[in-house]
Amino acid sequence: MAWPLYCHANMKIVHHLAAAVALTAATLAAGGAQAADGPALGISVDGYLAPTWDHSVQVQETGEPERGSRSKLGVATLVNIDELALGGVVDGAPGIVGEGRLTVGGLVGWQPRVGTHRYQLLGEVGQERFSDVGGSMLSTPSVHETWLDYVGARVGVSETLSRDGHFVLGAWFFVRKDLGETTVSNTGTGPGVADSTTTSYVVGGYTAGVAFRIGLRFDQEKRPASEPAEAAPGEPRRS
Repeated sequence: MAWPLYCHANMKIVHHLAAAVALTAATLAAGGAQAADGPALGISVDGYLAPTWDHSVQVQETGEPERGSRSKLGVATLVNIDELALGGVVDGAPGIVGEGRLTVGGLVGWQPRVGTHRYQLLGEVGQERFSDVGGSMLSTPSVHETWLDYVGARVGVSETLSRDGHFVLGAWFFVRKDLGETTVSNTGTGPGVADSTTTSYVVGGYTAGVAFRIGLRFDQEKRPASEPAEAAPGEPRRS
């Protein structure tokens, strides 16, 4: 029962993110004439792999991290209005028999452009799900899911590579801090386990890592102030 519920929750999140990206792209395409005289608009969608230092779960008896590192896969989207950037991020690590992670967050910050480079300084806020902490095929967790709020930050750069400006590579350094903590336990059971043992874990701490990004970007540049607007057919051109 637990695994179908996890899949259903993850698919709902992916659907919401995809709908937001599609709506933004449609808005940019429909508003071309009006935005030519307004702010520069753009949207980027990235997939990324993030080796992560993980100090978000500690063994209660020793204070040591339950797992010191893990790799996460994620998707991020950013919409920019001039140098203001807004967006969202979903990332995580699968946990078929335990130790799953899922993070859903919002992003806001500054994204200046210098040539083909875009620099990002972003704040992040959201929720992180811990699934079957300390779990394995021969153990029973006290709680299947634990959700904690978190805050974080991202600093990075992206480079436009293709001639049309759509293909992007980049990297982020990121850090997250859970807001609060809780205690869960896991009891070893099953064949070959003579005496059941219970291990307690403190959930809530820090994570940090580097995200290597690859994605697509679409921009709608504003018309320079010195460039006159196109005159309608049959009308004199304004100077």
